[in-house]
Amino acid sequence: MARKLQPGILINNRSGTPEDFGTPEGHVTAEDRAWEACMTMNGAWGYTPSRTDWVSAAQILEMLRTAAAGDGNLLLNIGPRADGSIEEEAVSRLRAVGRWLERHGEAFYGSRDRVEKLSLMNTGHWTLKGTTAYFWASRWPETGEIVIGCWKGKVKRATLLTTGKPVRVEQAGSRLFLRGLPVANPDRVAQVPVIKIECATRPSMPMDWSYEDPEE
Repeated sequence: MARKLQPGILINNRSGTPEDFGTPEGHVTAEDRAWEACMTMNGAWGYTPSRTDWVSAAQILEMLRTAAAGDGNLLLNIGPRADGSIEEEAVSRLRAVGRWLERHGEAFYGSRDRVEKLSLMNTGHWTLKGTTAYFWASRWPETGEIVIGCWKGKVKRATLLTTGKPVRVEQAGSRLFLRGLPVANPDRVAQVPVIKIECATRPSMPMDWSYEDPEE
């Protein structure tokens, strides 16, 4: 009836049928269609002072990255008080995310590609724009070096967005070495530095350890 009365209406999948777009709640999971993840900042949709398990700025950034990498949207709930004010725990985290985006926004904003051929890693994850990959480092190495395996694509240059300084790049077979990085985590806002990797062609990470030609 709704579609008959309003042919252009968009309906989500909350009715239990597929409808037009997905709305995963409590997790950020990409779908093969339009989707929007619905998340909270402390496990509650409304003002609940007893809930103190606030997510960190870094966790919010990972939600944003996953949504961007999956070509989706993030709906992040804020439960205001009765007078409309917002708890300081929420304000401080959102301000931190805003400061982080001022420096690293190009890894998130604009036209992006779905990350389907760049692997998940225990040291960080990706967003992708054409031939440029952005590595969001969730674990910063104290050795000053990040090694990425199964890499396919000739790298032209790499830059640490957090500082604007170039990163030394070396390729050996299917391994990509990012060297000369600061020993201490350079992101003072959320501890999530980003490395911009510009390539000659669209990069990928095929799970084929026999690949040995980085020039292809």
